Amino acid sequence: MKKVRLLLMVALVLSVLSVTAQDKKKKDMTLMGEVIDVKCYLNGMMESMGADHKQCAIDCIKGGLPVGILDAESKNVYTVVPKTGMKGANEELVKYVTQKVKLTGTFMEKGGQKIFFYTKVEEVK
Repeated sequence: MKKVRLLLMVALVLSVLSVTAQDKKKKDMTLMGEVIDVKCYLNGMMESMGADHKQCAIDCIKGGLPVGILDAESKNVYTVVPKTGMKGANEELVKYVTQKVKLTGTFMEKGGQKIFFYTKVEEVK
């Protein structure tokens, strides 16, 4: 009985280590879409996108509201945060409001929340 418990414990430890190793090996990917302020987009304020909404989005993002990317292909909204550091993405991404960007980084989803941890931002022309 002790051997079975020991084998189960070893198997559990190995599976946890395997998941952790896979998590660290996440490969960079790209995400392309329009920079939006999440609050206005979700509640439909002032048409919430494009040139007509640009100043409102800038004000919202400068005010600290979440910045996101509306994926051009899937139409999913991703909250974006820098992969490193203790600051949000607002200051860096506000200059791209209503523009299409390409972000490089890693994606995670938990509890229905889609987060993109970016390492690089490029304007798409």
